[in-house]
Amino acid sequence: MGRADFRGGKRRIFPVHYDPSKKLFHILVKLSDAPGSYSLILDLIRTKVNLIGTTTYTSSDGTAMFSGFSEALSPDLTGDGLKKLIMHSKAAIAAEIHEGKDGLLVDTFHTGYIVGTDEYILMRREGLIHVFDRVARMLGSGGDALLYDEGMTMGLKNSEIMIKRIGLDNVRNQTGVLNRFLAAQGWGQVKAKGAVSDDRFTLEVSDCFECSDDRGFRKGCHFIRGYLAGGAKATYGRDFESKETKCILKGDDVCEFRLKSQ
Repeated sequence: MGRADFRGGKRRIFPVHYDPSKKLFHILVKLSDAPGSYSLILDLIRTKVNLIGTTTYTSSDGTAMFSGFSEALSPDLTGDGLKKLIMHSKAAIAAEIHEGKDGLLVDTFHTGYIVGTDEYILMRREGLIHVFDRVARMLGSGGDALLYDEGMTMGLKNSEIMIKRIGLDNVRNQTGVLNRFLAAQGWGQVKAKGAVSDDRFTLEVSDCFECSDDRGFRKGCHFIRGYLAGGAKATYGRDFESKETKCILKGDDVCEFRLKSQ
């Protein structure tokens, strides 16, 4: 028997879903912290709905929250009926069912994202790239400089927060793992190329978010270039020169950045 292909990829989340051919429900259940609570809810609803996407997380009060976008398996299923079924389970503390309208289902329960203790927002890659491209078109080389400066400021701030959270030694020693944190957020897959020291190193970025749309005006990843310089400054306590030597926008397979302390 062959091994399954189990490589990392894009995480699917469901703030919105559209399917006019289906009756859609957003199922929200506050669960007890007893072992097996999640499985009990899944077993209870699996004959009533087809789950499109789900997530679970622990609430601040120690309970857990189940959130699931779903398609009704029967046109006769109602939100009230589904809620009554769920509340018959000893695992459920409370439940809300939000029904889609005209095939459109929007998450009207959540109001953002929290990673660790930090609040995040979600935006389309393409939309942000169009903003970057407009800055470059309007300001020319000044736009590139502005994007670099903003990237460096964010890289410096984010690294300072990480240093405060896990300690400077961990940040310096766990750079490979922390680079995966950027990938998990959709920024791109970062890896070191060749020898690495505290005063110079080369980083490759594949799937760089700044290169998501190659039809624009820009021909370089100035925001990411600045972000890496800011992160290096926070980590090693000195300024770094950051040069992009390869770029997907220029036809290369990956983006490459060489950083050297000044």
